[in-house]
Amino acid sequence: MPTGKKQIYLILLLVVMLWGLNVIMIKYLAQLMPPILVAGLRMLLAGGFLLIFVFKTYGFYNPDRKQWRLLFLIGLISVFIHQLFLGYGVLTTSATNAALILALNPLTTALLASLFVNEKFTRNLGLGILLGFTGVVLVVFSNSSDGSVEFSLIGDILMVLAMLTYVIGALLIKKLMETSIPTVVVTAYSTLIGGILLNIGVMGSLGLSVYGQIHFSATAGLVLLLSAWGATALGTLGWNHGIKHLGANRTAMFLNGMPFASMVGGVVFLDEKIGLIHIIALMLTTLGIVIGSIKPKEVKSMYAGISPD
Repeated sequence: MPTGKKQIYLILLLVVMLWGLNVIMIKYLAQLMPPILVAGLRMLLAGGFLLIFVFKTYGFYNPDRKQWRLLFLIGLISVFIHQLFLGYGVLTTSATNAALILALNPLTTALLASLFVNEKFTRNLGLGILLGFTGVVLVVFSNSSDGSVEFSLIGDILMVLAMLTYVIGALLIKKLMETSIPTVVVTAYSTLIGGILLNIGVMGSLGLSVYGQIHFSATAGLVLLLSAWGATALGTLGWNHGIKHLGANRTAMFLNGMPFASMVGGVVFLDEKIGLIHIIALMLTTLGIVIGSIKPKEVKSMYAGISPD
C-alpha cells in the first residue's frame, strides 16, 4: 500500500466512506433476506478474504491456547452477537439513526476502558461523552423527518446494543493485542469464528435448506461482495495501514465522517429524510468525539482489529 501522507489520507477517507455506506448496504440486504443470513454470508466472505492475507504474510499462523480463547470471545461478542443486533437494528430503524449511534464507538470504548482496564478518565473525555450521548438521546427519541420528538425504541435500542457489543469486543482485542499476535490474524480469525457461529445460527433457526433458496439479483450480489470484501475486509486492512503510518490518534479522527456518509447514502439510496434533529445530533456527536479524542494512545489502538460494522 502507498506510504505517502496524502495517499494514506485518501485511503482512510475511502475506508470511512465505505464503512458509512456499509450501513446502507446491510439495510438493503436485510430487506431481501433474514438479517442473520446476511451477516453469516458477509462474515464468511470477509473472513475468507482476510485469511488470504494471513497465509501470504505469516503462513499457517497457530495462536496459543490463551489467544484462541480470546479470539473465540471476540468472534462471539464482536462479530456474532454484534452482527445480529446490527442486522435487525438497521432493518427496524433508519440508516441515519444507526450511523449516529454507531459513531459513539470511540467515546463508549474510552468510558468502559476507564472503568474496567484502568485507562485515565479526563475532563475532555467526560465532556465528549456527555455531548455524544446527548446527540444519541435526541436520535433515539425522534425518528420523524421534521424534527419533532417521537418515541421510537426497538431499532434504536438494537443499534445501541450493537454498538456496546462492538465496544466490549474492542476491549477484548486490546487484551489480545498485548500478546505477539498480528492484527490481521486477529481480524481474520475472529471474523471467521463469528461467521461460523452465525451460520450455525442460520441452520438452527432457518434450516439448511435456506441456502438453496438464495437467489441474488446482480445488484444484490454486488452489494454483498462490496460489503464483505470492500467495507469489512479491505476497509479493515486500509484502516490498520493508516494506524501503522499515522498513529492511532490521528487515524481515529476519520471516524467522524461515518455518520455523514451514512446520512448522505440514506438520502440517495434509501430515500430517507434528514430532519433538524439529525443535524443537531450529528453536530453534538462529532463535537463530542473531537473533544473526547484527547486521550491515551492505548484506548485508540483498540480500533486496530475489526470494522465497526
